[in-house]
Amino acid sequence: MRYVLIGVILCFLTISLSVGCVKAGNKLNNDQNNEPLQSAEHFINHHLMSDQGLIKTNLSDPPVYLSESLGLWMEFLVGKKDSSHFQEQYQHLTKSFLMDNGLVTWKIENGQASAANALIDDLRIMLSLDQAADLWGNRKYKKSAREIGAALKTHNMNNGIFTDFYDASSQAASKDITLSYIMPDALSVLKKNGIIDEETEARNANILYTAPLKNGFLPKTYSTETKEYSYDNEVNLIDQLYAAWHLQPGDEKAAVLAGWIKQEFQANGKLYGRYWADTKKPAVQYESPSVYALAILFLMNQAEDKTVIKTLYEKMIDFEILDSSETYYGGYMSGNDTHSFDNLLPLLAERKLFDENIVH
Repeated sequence: MRYVLIGVILCFLTISLSVGCVKAGNKLNNDQNNEPLQSAEHFINHHLMSDQGLIKTNLSDPPVYLSESLGLWMEFLVGKKDSSHFQEQYQHLTKSFLMDNGLVTWKIENGQASAANALIDDLRIMLSLDQAADLWGNRKYKKSAREIGAALKTHNMNNGIFTDFYDASSQAASKDITLSYIMPDALSVLKKNGIIDEETEARNANILYTAPLKNGFLPKTYSTETKEYSYDNEVNLIDQLYAAWHLQPGDEKAAVLAGWIKQEFQANGKLYGRYWADTKKPAVQYESPSVYALAILFLMNQAEDKTVIKTLYEKMIDFEILDSSETYYGGYMSGNDTHSFDNLLPLLAERKLFDENIVH
């Protein structure tokens, strides 16, 4: 499985755009703290941000809003230390996305919130809130992080394992956990805040840490009923890279997957969206900026060769519109449309590359 001062913000960005906007070192100025505005950030503010300040999934109407977009955007704002825009998103979280049971609805469509959540999004939002609370000393953020964590423990577990979702309409949690949904950093926050104990943290994290590779690929899911892993015949590289990103630095499985990613990229000059598990040959011909973003984040976490990471970055921004005269400047477009995921993940990856001085 994977979203108030907006008029002032857009006005300011329009004024900033009039004085010029170019990729990387010659970008728009942000009104927050004179930080340069990344080009993808400009696109999100101008084309994916609704009048209400919510991130739309794509450019079509009526808009759909996802907790995935909200969580990725909040993670980005924490990394950027952008307190005012984070506060705006916090207000959207509490007003529009939080359900009565304390979980975060995964989708708002036609003004209606889904009765189900998505574990990975709740965990990311909770983690961002906890980090924001520590960064800015905001007690409300800390309180909300704890409440979401407590709701996850109450509703979103089966046999002591966090699972993919809880559906309030059926009052049941799913039985499986997708490995790409496991976020050890978020589990650590749950333990730190006294919501789970050390044993529960380890039990959940170890589903990822001890997962056996099959022909060099991680499992897709783990059943909390049968205690068995399931593998895809056709591997989604986004799932693989998301799960691998959360492996510990120096992990042997991560080294195997990193070696294959580098080999595949160096041999073919690209990474495809899906591969056959048995042959490791591409199952599709499309590429995705999200794949390159996750490959960057994964290899950075494993302290891999910066030269390879830079090359992946250059490949990623090949998908971005970098001509400031274009209508969709900064966007990762597919024809005349896009997806928030394909803009937010590259934005996150680029932010981390800037912060670690890998690119400038």
